[in-house]
Amino acid sequence: MKEGAEFIAIVTKGLLGKSVFGKIVFPMFLVLSICQFLFIMIFRKPALIVGTGGYASFVPLFCGILLGLPTVISEQDSYPGFTTRLLSRYVTEVHIAHKKALSYLKSKSLYVSGNPLRDSVFTGTRSEAMDYFGLSRSKKTILILGGSHGARSINSVFIEVLKAYSFTGKQFIFQTGTTDYEWVDKALGGVKSDVVIKPFIEKMNLAYSASDLVFSRAGALATAEITAKGIPSVLIPYPFATGGHQEENARRLEKRGASVVLLDMALSCDRIFDLISSLFSDRERLQKMHMAAIASCKQDAAKKIAYHIVRLLRSGGRDVQEC
Repeated sequence: MKEGAEFIAIVTKGLLGKSVFGKIVFPMFLVLSICQFLFIMIFRKPALIVGTGGYASFVPLFCGILLGLPTVISEQDSYPGFTTRLLSRYVTEVHIAHKKALSYLKSKSLYVSGNPLRDSVFTGTRSEAMDYFGLSRSKKTILILGGSHGARSINSVFIEVLKAYSFTGKQFIFQTGTTDYEWVDKALGGVKSDVVIKPFIEKMNLAYSASDLVFSRAGALATAEITAKGIPSVLIPYPFATGGHQEENARRLEKRGASVVLLDMALSCDRIFDLISSLFSDRERLQKMHMAAIASCKQDAAKKIAYHIVRLLRSGGRDVQEC
């Protein structure tokens, strides 16, 4: 109930990239999760089902299709997930974030709506952010993100960078993930004065508001939030992302001039330092990256998708015109 909505978990398991044992037990989990969700449907009686493309949304969407309910997919990545590719021709509507996803999907009602974001992402001033993190208002701020669970390769290289170099006029917000937090915190014990280390950042809107440059993985949500806030970024795609979708996300933003792509295999202490130095010494480039980031984000995506959902509910699931 944290966000004001009830959460009910279902037993589910992904298929792609799993071991032989994982593939063997998958049918059992699939049948169990279908039975569980049908039970939920009997008592909750949903009027419409929305899936976000991940494997966890397969069963709800599949059950909705079988029972003739209106079904909507909101696909976040430029390379659609397996669930979206499989079910796109059967659901009522598909909303995608990137035009490149069009070539992978077959749907009668397909809309390029963007990635829906929480309203809170757009809130928070730089002044509020500096107070929240206890940072200097006169220094440039670099945000390091590896996702909510952290990223070992990113954490490792930034430990090296922060121990090897001094950064005059710069400070860092470093989200490590809960698994690596104690290790990173201990390793950077001697350089903490200009580094705020957090296992997880609850108020990401303030982290973005504080930042002049972001180093981040290239997941759909992260890239959507970074561009929504207009922050120049260095994107480090997770190399084992299904279908290489994180590199697809990153390359799209690099092509638009909003980001620099740095592959995981190319991570090095010197490369990171050179990027920070070169970007902050070129104000014009940073400004262009800022403008390109803002231009890459569809800030009204949530409203567009919500509009379609309401129209579908009112029309009994029939196709509606694009807003």
